[in-house]
Parts: sequence; structure tokens; C-alpha cells
Amino acid sequence: MATHFTPSQAHAASHHAAHHHSASAAAAVTATATARLHASAPPPSASAAASALCPPHLLAAASPASSSAARPTVHNPIFVGPGAPWVQQQQPQQRTAAAALGPEFRRARTTRTISKRTRGNGGAGAGALDRGRVSSAAAGRCVDKLLRLAPEDRRALGAALSSFRGELVAPEDYCQVLRELGDRDKSAYRAYEVFYAALPLVGGGAVEKGKLLTAAIGALGKIGRPDLARRAFDAGIAGGYGNTVFAHSALISAYARSGLATEAMGVLESMKGAGLRPTTVSYNAVIDACGKGGVDLSVTLGYFRQMLQDGLCPDRKTFNSLLAACSRAGHLEDARAVFDEMIHLGSGRDIYTYNTFVDAICKCGNMELAMQVVLDMEAKNVKPNVVTYSTLMDGFSKLEKYDEALKLRGKMKSLGIQLDRVCYNTLLAIYVKTGKYDEIATVCEEMESLGIEKDTVTYNSLINGYGKQGRLDMVAFLVQDMRAQGVAPSVLTYSTLIDIYSKAGMHGDAFNVYLDFKESGLKADVVLFSSFIDTLAKNGLVECALSLLDEMMKMGIKPNVVTYNTIIDAFGKSKTLTEEDPEIGDMGIVGVYGGQIVRATNPATRGGRSAIDVRMRRSHELFFILELFQRMIQQGVRPNVVTFSAILNACSRCNNFEDAALLLEQLRLFDNFVYGVAYGLLMGHRDVWSQARSLFNQLGRMDSPTSSAFYNALTDVLWHFGQRQGAQQVVLEGVNRRVWENTWNEFCLDLHLMSCGAAQAMVHAWLLNVRSIVFEGRAMPEFLSILTGWGKHSKVAGSSTLRRVIEALLLSIGAPFQVERFNIGRFVSPSAVVAAWLRDSGTINILLLRNERVQHANPSNLVPRLQALQL
Repeated sequence: MATHFTPSQAHAASHHAAHHHSASAAAAVTATATARLHASAPPPSASAAASALCPPHLLAAASPASSSAARPTVHNPIFVGPGAPWVQQQQPQQRTAAAALGPEFRRARTTRTISKRTRGNGGAGAGALDRGRVSSAAAGRCVDKLLRLAPEDRRALGAALSSFRGELVAPEDYCQVLRELGDRDKSAYRAYEVFYAALPLVGGGAVEKGKLLTAAIGALGKIGRPDLARRAFDAGIAGGYGNTVFAHSALISAYARSGLATEAMGVLESMKGAGLRPTTVSYNAVIDACGKGGVDLSVTLGYFRQMLQDGLCPDRKTFNSLLAACSRAGHLEDARAVFDEMIHLGSGRDIYTYNTFVDAICKCGNMELAMQVVLDMEAKNVKPNVVTYSTLMDGFSKLEKYDEALKLRGKMKSLGIQLDRVCYNTLLAIYVKTGKYDEIATVCEEMESLGIEKDTVTYNSLINGYGKQGRLDMVAFLVQDMRAQGVAPSVLTYSTLIDIYSKAGMHGDAFNVYLDFKESGLKADVVLFSSFIDTLAKNGLVECALSLLDEMMKMGIKPNVVTYNTIIDAFGKSKTLTEEDPEIGDMGIVGVYGGQIVRATNPATRGGRSAIDVRMRRSHELFFILELFQRMIQQGVRPNVVTFSAILNACSRCNNFEDAALLLEQLRLFDNFVYGVAYGLLMGHRDVWSQARSLFNQLGRMDSPTSSAFYNALTDVLWHFGQRQGAQQVVLEGVNRRVWENTWNEFCLDLHLMSCGAAQAMVHAWLLNVRSIVFEGRAMPEFLSILTGWGKHSKVAGSSTLRRVIEALLLSIGAPFQVERFNIGRFVSPSAVVAAWLRDSGTINILLLRNERVQHANPSNLVPRLQALQL
């Protein structure tokens, strides 16, 4: 399965200081929050992965005392009670026993969220903290001088800093120098060296050095080097000036900025172990780290409860971080609970609160509610800003409502709100998706005139868009321009390029991109591995793909449903050549074995394979698929509709009915609703149709490509194994539900979007319908036509598999259609000729489909063959 990337631009704001309340006020608010929390049902327990990250005492706080089997695991509200009036407890009589597709199965694609970009406008807490800092003008001049020096030149940096010794006030000015370097510099080494150079200049007191250490850790965290921040922190501990609440909290924040939740949680625990009492700022940083690091939401809430148990008062930053965590997890109801709870606890809502809530709503695709929240902002005298509108634009764009997104750009102009880089990136993504290349050039020129440089997100968006359009010349230009401008490619850049070249059949280029990535020093993620596994699988190197799957797991990268779907799909589609196959040749493909890039050749070149070998391999592939399916379940990866389609595709390429039936029978142990329908239809059970229609009803909620792929795969396997009537009935269900757009017309049949099995069943149904029109005596146009596509996107233009299949079908049933002279993908016939053929008494018997398989062998005797693979 190809991996789909959608550029996602998001925003965030930094809030560094807590509101100061009196002890009594804090206790009162904490008691209120604790009471509201204890009044609610606890959230679901953490997943196994999250359990490993969370300390035992927090897991105990986050886990329910009683069984939660009957409680929904998604959208479980944080607060239940007067503060969350929208939460309705599910009554037993409201629960339905009817089978339904779970959200994991319905999710056709796995999306990858790009982290929110930190905004510099800050919040109330940050502003208050900045106003409390007074630095001399010399600090600014010192920073300007330092920025002109080489980052690694330790001696020059030390001399420059010492030259301002008489002007800088210790430690305030030195801390300010480090903070400005964190804001303005891109090189972490400069700030790191300046920290060590400043240590002897601030005096010998532990307090002064501790302040400098905290500023240095904060600066290094801003630049994105938590490893250097940790090194400075360890030096401070060893030097006797780092064991402070402020240094620990700064290090937690540094890890949070990079989404390193495990490390942030570890610092909090070591902080407690050192006898230090975490503050609100400390917990806020951990909660923020958990949210950015994708930690299970229940673990994040565990830290919030621990914060309350420690008698600390949550502030606006606390709730904003919780709100952001709910947003990233896609828990809209939890986000609504946090949003309302802020009012009950007197925290209030700022622009960051509203923007984060709008982002959570947009992620769930409820744009109507998002617009209502914006109206509420204006009513509460909170002015929507560029982040608000950019988030809305991105939300509309993801739903492919491009006109609504572009209207927001016009509104921003009318309000005098200047677009920023994130807005421009969203605009470029829209114009690329819609193929408006003139507008793309205009936007790029506008960005340049405003001094807004293209960043990695910009290039990723353009590369992804032009790649989808097949404009590989522009992709190559953008990659070169990216390097010329000094913009470092991200992991997503490499993933996108691998995906683009793989889809274009340029597997050598895809391998080269992977080699470049290996030398980049970047840490691979599941998206890049999935893209490269897809390339290997499509190239027929399934064994290499499995080797890479093992490699990513050894690196601690958990495969997702896309990864498994890709390999399962490859088993179904892998090309096995026989000795007589004209395409045999030394393919000279590069493969991956044990993490090493090697050159492989097609096995068929080493003596070839007989037809019996091919059938045996196809049969064995089904057992490998079952083993992969079992691994998915064991690792907690939920199969979805694409998994189902890939498995059915593999079945339809296997010539052993018993093996295919046995595979589906075994999969019923996982989901009898979905796989039970497929098994029942394959076995020809008529009583399964009521359940099948219920399944089709739920498929109607999916997007058209995913739904049509499901119908195509199901029809193919039924047609392949002789269940012709069942295949036709599935096709007619799809037509009635408008699964394939613009397919059915009384006098023109368009089969472009259909699989071979679905198309053949459709031709029979369509000709029967034309026959009824003929016998009714209704007027017909001069010509009837069947469109199949001529394969212009195939490796060899004109080699359309569907066209060849339909041509063979028309010939076998004697239908008087011929290939059109100037369009080899179109079959035409004069309507009078077709009418005469349809009136023939023998035609009806040809068009009526019959099941070729009446009685089936009972595959139960084959179960021992799969005993080792039982789910």
C-alpha cells in the first residue's frame, strides 16, 4: 500500500511562568479539581508501551480499580460532573449487540502529524516573566558580537565575552545573553561554549552558576539540542550547582520541545529522588512533553492527578498543555472537557487556549464547530490571529474544501492580518493539490518579497504535490534548490521522495534516497521504513521487506498498520516468473539484508520456475499472511479495511480454493463480522447476505477510494473462485451505493475504477439491462460503448490488464463489440447490432451468471496445517 503524506502545518505558543496564588487559594482550587476528578470514572488504563514509560505509582493513579471492559476506550471524558454537562453515560439498554466496524478498521489511512511550530508571541505567563528581567544594553551588543564568530571557536567566543566583563551585570546579563542566543542562533555549540566561558565570570556562588545553568539549558532546548542541555545539566550536578528545581524543570522543558517524553519523565523522577519537590512549572513541562511525545493520554492525566495530589494549583499553562495533548490524541470530547474546566477553576482562556481547541476540532474534521468556537472567541474579546486562521485553512484543506480555505485567506487580508510562513505553506499545499501552478509561483514570489524564506515544510509540501502530479522534473529541481538554500531535509522529505520514486517505478532512485538518508544521521521513523518497505515489496523483494521489518523492530520502531498492509499486499501481488515468461531477465535490483545494501537478481533467472512451483508459492504465501496477521494482533496493531482488501487480493491470486477458504476461516477468529461475511460469500451461504448488507452500510461512511478498493477486492476473490452470482450481487450493491463514480450509464459503461473481477461481473449485468431496454422497445443511441482505459500509466503504454480481460470476455460470450480505431481502451458497437444479438434466444443463457462451485470440500481437515499459526 502506498503511503500518503499530507503536509500539516500547526502552531503552538510557549508559556513559561505560572500564575502566583496565595496558599489558601491554591488549596481551594486544588480541592475543587480533585473533587471533580474523583467524581468521575477514571480513564482507561495505559497501553503496554505507555505502562513501561509511566512510573508504577502513576499507573496506579491512572488505572481504574474495577474492570473497564464495558467502558469505551476512546473519547472517555476526563471530567464527569457539573463541569462537563455534555457527557452522557451510556445506559445498558442503549448498548447494541449488533456488529459494527471499529474505528481502527474504518481508518483507511495512517496519517503522520507534523509537530506544531512554536510561535514567538508568547502567553501571559511568558510576558510576565520577560517583564521581570532587566538586562543592560551591553548584553545585546555582546550577543551581536558573538553571532559574528564561528560557533566552534571556543577561544574567540571566550575572548569576546570577556571583553564585555566590565559592562555586563552578573548573572542577569550573562543569562540574558544565553537566552538571546537560544532565540536568535541556529548553532547550539555557540551557546554551549558561551555557557562554559561565562561560568568563571559570574562569580563563585552556586546560586549565580545555577541561574546561568538554567538559562543555558533553556537556550539549548530552544535550539533543539536536548543532548547538549543534558551534558550541561550533568556538569552542573557534578559541580554542585545543578541540583535545583529550576535546572531540572528547564531540562524537562528541553526534552519536551523535542518530544522526548521518556527522558522528560525520567528527569522528573530523578528530581524527586534527589529530594526536590516539583513545582507547577515542572509538572507543566512533563505534561507538555507527554503530549508532544505521543504518550498515552491516560499517562498524561496521571501526572495531572499527581500534581493535584501534591497540592499544586494547575494554571492556564497546565490546561493548555492538557488541551494540546487531547488534540494530538484526537480526543475531541476530552478536549471539550478541559476547555470547559478552565472556566470552572478560574484559569480563563487565552488566544493559545482557543487556537489549541480549534486545532483539536479541525483534526476531527468538525469545521462547523470550529467556526462556532471562533465566533465565541470574538464574543469574549479574544481576537483570532494568524494562527487561528491558518489552523482553519489547514482543516478545510484536509477535507478538500479548498474554496472555504481560500475564502479565509481573503478574510485575513480584509482584517489586515499578515500571512506567515505556515499560512503560505498551507496555501502552497492547496494550489499543488489542485494543480494551480501559476498561483504556486505567485505565492513563492510573495513569500520572497516579504522576506519569508521557504523552510523544510514548504519544500516537503511542494515536493509531495509535484510528485503526485508526476512532475519529476520539478521534484529534482526542488531537491537541488533545497540544498542550495541550505534547508536541511527532514525524515519526511526522504519518506516522500522514496514514495514518489517508488510509485513512478524508479526503484533505483528510491534506493539511492534511502542510502542518502542512512548518511544523513537522522533517526528513521515508521513512515520512512514503511515507504522503503513499500518500495522493496513492489519490486518483488518481499524477503528484503521482511528483513527490514525485523530491523525496524530491533531499533525500537513499532510497525503500524500501513507497514503490515504493505507487506501483506506484496505477498498477494508479488510477481513469480516461470521459465516461459517473456519478462524473465536479470533485474539487477538492490536489496537490504541485515541492514546492509546488497545487489539481488530475480530468482527466476537461476533456472526458472515451473507452474507447479508458482502454485505452491502462492499457497505458501497465504500461510505467511496469516502469520503476519497474528504478529499484528500480538503487537496491538489493529487491522483495517486496507488489510482486509490486501488479504482478499492475495486470496484471488491463489489457485487453491481450500487454502483461501481456510485463511478466511481462521481470520474469523479475529473478526467474525468482517471476515465472516467474506468467508460466507466465498462458501456460497445465502443466509450471510443480511450481515453483508449491514457491512456495506458501514462501508458507506468511508472515502470513495477505500470503499471501492474493498468492493473490488471482495468481488475479485468471489469471481476468481467461481462464485459468479455472488460477485455480481456485490457489484450491484456497489452500483446502488455509488461506490464507483460515473460507472453505470444505460448506454455507456465506464470500468476505469473497477478490478478485473468486478468489471466482468458488471459487463454481464449491464448487458442484461441493455437487453431489457431492447425488449421494451425504447430508443437507443447510434453506438454503445464500454470504456476500460488503455494503460497510459502502465510501464508499457497500452498494456492495460483490464482492457485485455474485457476483450477476452467479450470474445468468449460473442458480444459484437470491437476496439475503437483511435482509442484501444474503448469497445464500441452499433446499437442495432447489439440489439440483434441480444434478441437471439441463446444470448440470455450466456449472460446469466451461474456459480461454478456448488459443493465445496470441508477445509476443516486442513486445520492441523495451521496449528502453529493459530490466533
